[in-house]
Order: sequence, then structure tokens, then C-alpha cells
Amino acid sequence: MDAEAAALELPVPNSLYDYGAIGNLHSVALVSRHGSIDWLCWPRFASPSLLARILDPRIGGHVAVRPPEPSVSHQRYVPSTNLLETVFELSDGRSLTVTDFMAVEAGVSEPEHPVLLRGLEAGRGEVTVQIEIYPRFNYGAETPEWSERTAHWIGRSPSGAVWVTAPAPLTVAPRGLGGRWTLAPGVRQYLQLGWGHDPPALGDPTELQRRTADFWRAWVGAGRSRRSRPADPEPPLMERSELVLKLLSHATSGAFVAAPTTSLPEWPGGSRNWDYRYVWIRDAAFSAQTLLSRGHLEEAHAYLRWVTARLRQSGSRPLRVLYAAHGNPDLSERPLPHLRGFLDSRPVRVGNGAASQFQLDIFGELLDAAALLARVDPPSRAEVWPELEPVAEVIERCWANPDRSLWEIRGPPDHYVHSKVMAWVGLDRAATLCRWSHDRSGEVRYRRAAEEVRHEVLTRGVDPDHGGFEQAFGNRRIDAANLRIPMVGFLPYDDPRIRATVLWVERDLSHGPFVYRYRGGDHLEGPEGAFLPCGFWLVHCLARIGEPDRARERLAGLIEAAGPLGLLPEEFDPEGRVPLGNFPQAFSHVAYLRALEALAGASRPANRRPEMV
Repeated sequence: MDAEAAALELPVPNSLYDYGAIGNLHSVALVSRHGSIDWLCWPRFASPSLLARILDPRIGGHVAVRPPEPSVSHQRYVPSTNLLETVFELSDGRSLTVTDFMAVEAGVSEPEHPVLLRGLEAGRGEVTVQIEIYPRFNYGAETPEWSERTAHWIGRSPSGAVWVTAPAPLTVAPRGLGGRWTLAPGVRQYLQLGWGHDPPALGDPTELQRRTADFWRAWVGAGRSRRSRPADPEPPLMERSELVLKLLSHATSGAFVAAPTTSLPEWPGGSRNWDYRYVWIRDAAFSAQTLLSRGHLEEAHAYLRWVTARLRQSGSRPLRVLYAAHGNPDLSERPLPHLRGFLDSRPVRVGNGAASQFQLDIFGELLDAAALLARVDPPSRAEVWPELEPVAEVIERCWANPDRSLWEIRGPPDHYVHSKVMAWVGLDRAATLCRWSHDRSGEVRYRRAAEEVRHEVLTRGVDPDHGGFEQAFGNRRIDAANLRIPMVGFLPYDDPRIRATVLWVERDLSHGPFVYRYRGGDHLEGPEGAFLPCGFWLVHCLARIGEPDRARERLAGLIEAAGPLGLLPEEFDPEGRVPLGNFPQAFSHVAYLRALEALAGASRPANRRPEMV
């Protein structure tokens, strides 16, 4: 086999810390520090994968660029952007820098031709680079057929087509396209991959890289300029978390996906493998609230416009738990048995069965976000409440029903305390929105309903032995979700039932700084990792109950889970020090940012002012 067709020796993916994320506000790619793009769904977040090596090294598909000689690699983000640099250092001092980015459209229209660019630059001498372009359409099920045009290659399959341009000749290799050439130092060249049959008129790729970097920096700067008390300097993970949340937003709809991946396991080799490439009403509300607190008003407006559009489409039916960010694809949960799975974790799933669940808390989360926007932006009050009043009516009708909780329990529904508290939140915020709309009768109506829910929770939700709130009425178990009870203003932080809940969680659910969601059966097989948002919630609560030193100590331990690039997974194995779950996870970054805010406000007296997440 000639040198151009020789296969690269790419390590088998085994750690999420080996990956950085790039995107264009319509999809996200995961780029390995070993030079391989191992995950990409095009042209949208929930489209079938084009590159899925992270789920199957043999048939998943990848696009790799690296030196063929031994090297040490590391990654870093271009400051204040979502452009990612992978640097390969050779033993004699030479280096290869690969700058990956997806071009971001200036407007919000759906891009017809998404493009991913890999900028290549040698340092301190000539460097040989070798590439592999092995896309596999439809979750690894389809191998494209390649044909060469005058200035580019096209790979076609029944599910679509991609085009490739390179600065040197490519040849057909056993699994796709391959190439090898020598880079002169100080000259940047680009490998380009795009969706469709023909490259659009992109212009100078160096200029496109500059414009894309300027887009991200301008967005970060705009939020900072609007914040009332910007930290200076801010912790690096703070800005990275902000950029992750924006990366997971959908430019056209204004929605936020929970994560860009599917089936990255909650335990190595386990079966708790779910598809998170969708918009959860709850998680997206968290993201919108948090970005609003970071000075990004338009993101909150866009999310609520998206929600109200879903409400109009649903008619008399309540909102679903989750949606696709674009269109209405099939959300039914199904396995992909031909894929090996990350860390040999099966089944690999697409779709999510939680879409058909009833989760009471989502309605409260939505109205909480709407009330915050209306408070921060009073002119929005006239449009927010009329559209969202049907949500309050759903809570009023259904709050006494059992549900599956925010943890999406796959067993029978129950009367979860956190769900009831969020019903109270929804009714309380509805009353406030009525007051701002000068609707006195509505305010009285929803305030009365909120007090009814409150009485039920305080009467039935407190464990008599521990003095704190239990997971569900009468089940006598602790649930870290109840850390959110004071965050949403249901009770003040200095209430003894809150302190008892915080200490109960810390004692029974903690492993070092990490916190598990709950203990006990949940009708699923196998273990799971500690849930990172719960750890940040505990930091948040400790700071607010007068334990800021312990809160800071816990936060320092939790931040270790961010890895070298500052990207937070969903879960973490405290003993094996292994990041777990879909990645990067918006929920984790939201909880981290809110914990920082709680620590910053720890010197303020405890009160019942509702907080965000």
C-alpha cells in the first residue's frame, strides 16, 4: 500500500477529555487531540451522524489530520471563541497546529451548506501531514462513493453528500480519501469539508476564520458589557461555560439542546445511554435564564418565542418534555445494534422515550424563566404573559397528579417533592405576571392555587426523622433535586428544613465534592456516575446557608471534572476519575455558573428572593 493510502495509527477513543467541541449554532463536532474529528451530525444537531468514530472506531467514520511521525499533542481554544487548536509537538522542536472551526453565519437563517475548516500550519520547519477522510452516513450504516471534480471531491450516499477540498492531491483509499504532503513553515493551508454536492463561494478561508473568531468574541463582549457587576478577571471556566451554552443554541429557533451527543454512557460498559441532542423545556429554560444573567437578553427572548410557537402547535395538549431544535423528526427511542458504543457501552440509542413522559416540573421552569425575563426587561411583559397563561392553567389542573420527575424515572410515576415545588413556582410566577399585567383576579387565582400546593408539600414532603425534604411523598429517601427548593424561593435558606435537606444530601449522597442524584432503584440496570449539576447545587446551597468556605472547597474539587479544555460532562466517576455521560453538557455548565453567583452573593443575608437554577 502506498504512503498516501497507509492508515494512521489513531488511538481508540476512551476519554471525553480527549475532545474539544466546535460548532455553527446548528450542529456540533467533537475534535480529538489526536487530530481526528470523531463526531458530527449534519446538517443539524439531531441529524444522523456523518462522523461517529466515538461510538465505533471501525465503522463510525472520521476525518483525521496528524503528522505520521511520533508527536505529543494538546488542545486549546482560541481565547474567547469556539475555535479549537490542536498542537502536535515533534521531538526536534517542529510543530503542527490544526485550527478547527465551523463557519458561523452572520444571520439566523438555516445554513444550506454548513462548512467545517481545518487550518494547517507548520512551525520551526517543514512538517509532513497525513489525512484520512472516512465519513460514514446514517450512523455508520452507509459508505459513500467518491468522485473527483475539477477542484474538489464528492462523496455520495443514499442519505446525502459531502464535498472535500484540500491543498494537495487526494487519492481513493480503502475506506475513503487519503493524502500526504509537506507543509512549509509559516504558510497556513486549509482542508475543507462541507455538506452538499458543491462548495459555496466561501472566499478567502483565512478571512472566514477571522470573521468566525470575531463573531464569538463580539458575542462574549456584548454580554459582558451588559452585566451590572462583571467579575474582573473572571475565572476561565466562566467564559468557557458561557461559550458552551451559546454553542448548544440553535440560531434559527432560539432553542438550546441539552448536549450534542447520543449514548455516551453514564457508566462504562453500562446501558444508561441516552440521546441528548434535543431541546428539553427544562434544560433550555435553565440555559436561557443563565445567559440572561450573563447579559444576553436576546437568547432569553428567542427561547420564549420558540416555546410559544410550540404552545400554538400543541393546541389543547400540554407541552411535551422535549422537542427537536428544528422540524419534527421522529423522537421514538430505538437502538442501533450495529454500533459498538463508546467504552463498549450498549445499546447505542437515538431518539428519547422521555418525550412521551409527563414531567410536572417543566411548566414551572418555563414560567420561572418567563418571569425573570419580564423582570429584567419590563417592555416584554405585555407579550410574555398572554402567550404563557395556558402553561399556568396546565399546572392548576395537573399539579396533584404523579409524574416521572426531572430525572425521567422509567418506573411508575410518583408524587415527587421537587416536581410539586416547581408546580408552586409556576403558579407563584403566574401570579406575579398577572400583577405586572394588572390582572387582579388572575393574581388572586394563581396565588390561591400556589398556597394550596405549598401546604401539600409542607404537610406531606418532610421526612420526620431527618427533618428535611424527602424524594417523594412518603418514600423516606433523599433526592439531590431538593437542593433547588430554596433556590426557587419556596423557603428561605435559613429555614431549618432547608438546612436539614442540605446536610442530608451532603451526608448520604456525596463522594468527596461529587454528589449522586439519589440512592435506590430506578427501574434501570447498572450504576451511574455522580451527577455534576447536583455537586454544584450543593456548593450553591452551602454558600447561601452560611458555609462559604466549605462551598469553595467543594467547588475546587468539582472543577477538576472540567478537564483541560474547561468542558463539563454530565456525570463523573469519583473513584476512577472518569468523565461520563453526554458531552459537553449544558446542565452542568449552567449549575457551575449559578454556583459561582451564589458564592459571590454569600455575604448577602439569606432571604426568600427566588434565584435562577
